[in-house]
Amino acid sequence: MRPPPCSTPRPTRSQGPRAEQADATRAHLIGTAIDLLGAGSYQGATVFEVAKAAGLTPGAVQHHFGSKAVLMVEVIDAILRDSGPDGVAWPAADLPLAARCDGLVQALWQRAYAPPRFLAAWAVYFGSAAEPELRLQVAQKRQAVTRTLIDRFLAVLPELQATTEAPALVQLVLSGLRGLGMVRLFGDPGPAEAAQLQLLGRLLLSHCQCAAPPATPAPVPRPHRKP
Repeated sequence: MRPPPCSTPRPTRSQGPRAEQADATRAHLIGTAIDLLGAGSYQGATVFEVAKAAGLTPGAVQHHFGSKAVLMVEVIDAILRDSGPDGVAWPAADLPLAARCDGLVQALWQRAYAPPRFLAAWAVYFGSAAEPELRLQVAQKRQAVTRTLIDRFLAVLPELQATTEAPALVQLVLSGLRGLGMVRLFGDPGPAEAAQLQLLGRLLLSHCQCAAPPATPAPVPRPHRKP
């Protein structure tokens, strides 16, 4: 696989304590950048500020990543690993339909949208608007995650496989979750948050019930006639 357009080739790292130390430093810098993005803005998470907050030099950041753009790609990768589909506690497919719909919304919310790293990711998304190469990579990563989420939705809610509206419905639910996550920029929304999460679960339930084929009624036994 070719390196991303805005990246620079990384030096080959040998195995051993030095390699482990380098990996630890990279992880520390990525975590520091996520914290800065969550607390401030994309513009404020400069190489200098990340290095300062991490207790390192700007040269160390450039040594490990080459540029801020490459660091931001690594930040998005780290956030997606921590909050992506593989880490979600998807409801079991044998649960009642209502429990699956509500559990799916709650699991996604708790894993991907409620944590502070969600806002850090969006700081990069918005900040990448002026950097075409970074924006392209971010868009590709988000599209891949969305495709996986649609597949997971259909695995948990196979009732939706009977309708062509399933991808749009999944993305509508994801848009609602993103909006709730964004509202947290302005403080805790309080009870309204829980009420909206419940409504998203009921939206899924309603569509699943409409999409599922009607149950075939059991045949009514005829009364036995005496000869």
